[in-house]
Amino acid sequence: MFSLNRPVLSSICAALLAAGTAHAAQPQAPMIAVGVKTGDIIVDGAPNEPVWRMAPVITLTQQNPHPGAPTPFITTVRILRGARHLYFGIVCDDPDPSKIVVHTLQRDADQSSDDNVMIVLDTFGQKKLAYVFQVNAGGAMADGLISPGYHNSNSNTPTVDYSWNGYWQAAVKRTAGGWTAEIRIDTQSLQFNNQNGVWGFNVSRYVPRDQLTLAWSGINLNASPTNLQWEGALTGIQGLSQGSGLEFDPYVVTEYNDSKHDTASWTGFDLKYNFTPELAGRFTYHTDFSEAQANSLQLNASPYPQSIPETRAFFLEGANIFTFSHNLGQNFIPFYSRSIGLINGQTVPLNEGVKLLGHTDGWTLGLLDTQMAGTGVSNGTNLFAGRASYNINSQWRVGTLVTHGDPTGQGTNTLTSFDSTWSTSTLGGDKNLNVSGWAARSGGSDVPAGRPNGYGFDLEYPNDLWYADLNYNFYGDALNPALGFIQRPGTKQISADVTYQPRPAAISSFSWVRQFFFNANWYYVTGLDNRVQSDDWSFNPLQFTTQTGWQWNTQISTNHEMLAAPYAIVPGVTIPAGSYHFITSHINMNSPSSNPLVFGFNGEIGDLYNGHYHDFFPNISWAAPGGHFTATLLSGALWIYTPQGNGIVRVSELNLGYSFTPDLTVSTLTQYNDISRNVSENAILQWNIQPDRVLYVVWNHGLTLNPNLFQGQQTITGNTAVVKLVWGFY
Repeated sequence: MFSLNRPVLSSICAALLAAGTAHAAQPQAPMIAVGVKTGDIIVDGAPNEPVWRMAPVITLTQQNPHPGAPTPFITTVRILRGARHLYFGIVCDDPDPSKIVVHTLQRDADQSSDDNVMIVLDTFGQKKLAYVFQVNAGGAMADGLISPGYHNSNSNTPTVDYSWNGYWQAAVKRTAGGWTAEIRIDTQSLQFNNQNGVWGFNVSRYVPRDQLTLAWSGINLNASPTNLQWEGALTGIQGLSQGSGLEFDPYVVTEYNDSKHDTASWTGFDLKYNFTPELAGRFTYHTDFSEAQANSLQLNASPYPQSIPETRAFFLEGANIFTFSHNLGQNFIPFYSRSIGLINGQTVPLNEGVKLLGHTDGWTLGLLDTQMAGTGVSNGTNLFAGRASYNINSQWRVGTLVTHGDPTGQGTNTLTSFDSTWSTSTLGGDKNLNVSGWAARSGGSDVPAGRPNGYGFDLEYPNDLWYADLNYNFYGDALNPALGFIQRPGTKQISADVTYQPRPAAISSFSWVRQFFFNANWYYVTGLDNRVQSDDWSFNPLQFTTQTGWQWNTQISTNHEMLAAPYAIVPGVTIPAGSYHFITSHINMNSPSSNPLVFGFNGEIGDLYNGHYHDFFPNISWAAPGGHFTATLLSGALWIYTPQGNGIVRVSELNLGYSFTPDLTVSTLTQYNDISRNVSENAILQWNIQPDRVLYVVWNHGLTLNPNLFQGQQTITGNTAVVKLVWGFY
């Protein structure tokens, strides 16, 4: 423990007061007209064909950390269109090309530490949903979807879901003055109104060694390239073709399971048809999820259930349409797709499924209907989820979500819910503000006696200098969404979060710090009888990021928890029911992520219920030059000491990846924990022959179905080898 003396404290206060707090009023969004391609373009990374000389060109401006300031990283973007393609030619100047950073060549891998460019296309211009296309300086491609109302914690940056895959090509080339990129997007994989001549649009570049972002629109620290409230406009788009509108993706799978000494083969297909340019239908038959990646093990001492990310392609397409309300996190997910096809850790075959995804005249529609097979743990049943939302204007969206069905097939269950979100980026000229509310009600034979309704609201101020959020939710004790996820039914929950995030002035004692983060958070939960169940406070007295990318964070938490029932926190150690007060301390550090070798640690110490605990989890990552080979190792332990007994939990995780090219990669995930004393392995070779033709070779050993270590994880023993070939036509 340490204290600050007066001279140091005075220096900090002076540096914080010197940090700039004023912002200019938000300027009018920029606009660019797309050019028409009049000659051939070979997507080889070098935009040097004659046709590029006639293309409209935009120049990016520094957005972060010094909005509008000159920079040597000059970036120009040229834009052309064909009958059914969009083309982008990008030139990225760099004063020292030897320092360009590439950590990965894998498809949809994390590029947040790489030199990269990103294109954002809001094809309906509604500032709610958008496509993202990203390529790094090594040629690795990542594409995804932006959903309304979901962003990184304490940030004005919406989260991008990189699970969606479109039809597009990208190539890069290194030059003596930096690097260049060419991108071709096939509009058949997009939904849009081809009579609409204006799309929302933004493009950005990230330089990790300087933590520098350049953008076309939204040149403000309160903005971000993925915040659609700050997007510009791309005109001249009308008349783009979506091709035949028909996509047929048959596949064949061969699987060997050594525990059954059995080899099996089967086929299936996905069929997609655009009824109109705005309305797409998808049908799947004998859906297969063998290429889905395994989930990392989670170490969470909470007695409450934890949600698990979706990794199955059929459910990921259009997933952003089904997102609900704002800042609910994992407390309440009205439609939780992992409830389909997984029951008590066992897989249930999906015989058929159909989806309808559409946008028109301010409306967004998503319908999902699946027919599950009967098994030893469930009866065959039909499961449905529907979502509709309407944009009253560019700021205000209202919607409804309905689910129907019981995954076990043994009862009836219906959830009806409504939500509304209002967002602006012009508060006081250039500030962001989000206001949202929701309501839901359960019905059916699966619903127990009690209050089957829920409701809540959220008020969020997500800006660069100040972040604030106030959230209230009521969850009835009979609010029981069979196709959803609710963490703590029968509770009233309040959370308040305030973060002061100053940037010290360039001339000050703390000029080596990029940004400080001083945070206070309160989380308060009562039962419906108003008796306190949780009363938790956390404070970040010292958290900062340096100009070179080092990150440091300390946190102190005070907790009051009421356990209604005994809780088996680790094998052999059960905490009795009762009221507990305890204090914990947390510290973590990470070296600059732009370096080839990155290391850090997380550590905690303090009381836990009626005992004491400490943990330590160091991590290290290395990327070979060019990003062909990557390795990440996380290993650590949690020690618990209570009157009921002591326990130790050890967890190790090793990620290895090798990319022969950006289209041919091998990735492995090896995990061990001493609760199940199981070593699990998930290895995937993926060869993207063409955008719609992919070969997968998968090997699983000791696969863990539930990655939450403290909550009944189940393991499939033995080895399974799978070969899957998807050969699509469109």
